[in-house]
Amino acid sequence: MSITNFLKGECSHCAGHFEFPASAAGQIIVCPHCGRQTELVAAVTEPKSAGPWNISSVTVMAILIAVIGLAMAALFLNQHTHAVVSGEKIVSTSSITATTVPADEINTNEFAIASFKLEHATGSSLFYVTGKLRNLAGRQRFGIKLTFDLFDANNMSAGKATDYHQMIEPHTDWTFKALVLDSKAATARFNLIREEQ
Repeated sequence: MSITNFLKGECSHCAGHFEFPASAAGQIIVCPHCGRQTELVAAVTEPKSAGPWNISSVTVMAILIAVIGLAMAALFLNQHTHAVVSGEKIVSTSSITATTVPADEINTNEFAIASFKLEHATGSSLFYVTGKLRNLAGRQRFGIKLTFDLFDANNMSAGKATDYHQMIEPHTDWTFKALVLDSKAATARFNLIREEQ
């Protein structure tokens, strides 16, 4: 199984962020955010300058992580593992009281992903995995990467589709549009969501 390297890029018109396989660099695509044609070029990131405030920020983060870890350990010791059956979906929780979720929603890492679909772009030959992701946390989330596994009509792997969003406010939605590069893709399955730290 080969490992595909992904690059982060942005639209030359609207500066919307997206991810794409390194092998697709240089291709012209329709931006999933503004709908205009843009070239797949890796974004240049400027190195962060180290200032005196960085030391105190690291200290504060370490203390915060330690407090959260202690709170989670206390919850784990006081509660049992719960499972809730909702429609055809089973949601397991180990340290948080389970809540009912709609059958077409996936809850993970304090995100909820509403029903998603493989969709053909109007007036184009491009396909996207589209849907909505909701930030369930009471805090901003940064550098969100959403990945879907793609399969052809014979249920064989047809690659991955990813989308990237710079920041999501607490309790708000992000309408994602992950570009599908393999035209044989017939279905999509949620793989993972990751937040940059």
